[in-house]
Amino acid sequence: MEINRRTLLASGAALAGLSVLRGETAAEGAEVPKDAVIATAFMKAKPDQVEAVKEALLSLVKPTRKEPGCLCYNLHQSKSDPTQFMFYEQWASKEAIAAHGKTPHMKALGGKLKDKTDKGWVVLYELLE
Repeated sequence: MEINRRTLLASGAALAGLSVLRGETAAEGAEVPKDAVIATAFMKAKPDQVEAVKEALLSLVKPTRKEPGCLCYNLHQSKSDPTQFMFYEQWASKEAIAAHGKTPHMKALGGKLKDKTDKGWVVLYELLE
């Protein structure tokens, strides 16, 4: 049986749609726990330090995604202002996000960003539904 590219793509899209309709995360295929913590972390690089800040923030992604309790960890850069970065994070619990802050890669971040950013902040959210 021969499967063409269009059939393969349509099948994949249909399967992804089913997980979204069931309230599951598409990447993980599992429901977000009710006691999950959602975080957005924002960072503004100095204009002449954008690439250095981007590199430092990107270095967090792979090790963080492997941490226990990390459900989602995505780094974004603003399309309208390249100096602005934002992490969108989902953690299984407040204990998981607290442990994240104590990891070696998070502890090293301060040194990598020293004198390269104007400001940064984190907002924590709880899942309502």
